[in-house]
Amino acid sequence: MNLTTRSIVGLACGLALAGCSSNLPGFERFVPSADPTVMIDSNPPGAEARSSYGGVCRTPCEMAVPVANNFTVTYALEGYLPQTVAVRATPAEKTAIIDQTPPRIEPNPVSAELQPAPPPEPPPPPVKKRPRP
Repeated sequence: MNLTTRSIVGLACGLALAGCSSNLPGFERFVPSADPTVMIDSNPPGAEARSSYGGVCRTPCEMAVPVANNFTVTYALEGYLPQTVAVRATPAEKTAIIDQTPPRIEPNPVSAELQPAPPPEPPPPPVKKRPRP
């Protein structure tokens, strides 16, 4: 092959590859997109923790949550008053093509001090019926 033919073949291959570049993954594909994990705890432990995103676990536990919006974690444990804790989520910020500031979840760990539920009120005394004459 002469130099002109090699140049034409090289140019053709280069243009063919350039046309395929839109099918190649972009830099954002190399950035981890996993949802961050939030630690969830309660005192006493063993409470059901439910995020407003729908995740559920028993404390102490970890839960992966998307960081698109703020959310809440609601705690429930038999014999204790339910409690809801607001959580602020800050999405990741790109600072360079691949480098980014990681997402933040505040507070992390999310924790609740559950208060005992008041004892149930005793039922009213039965009403005595008068005998009919």
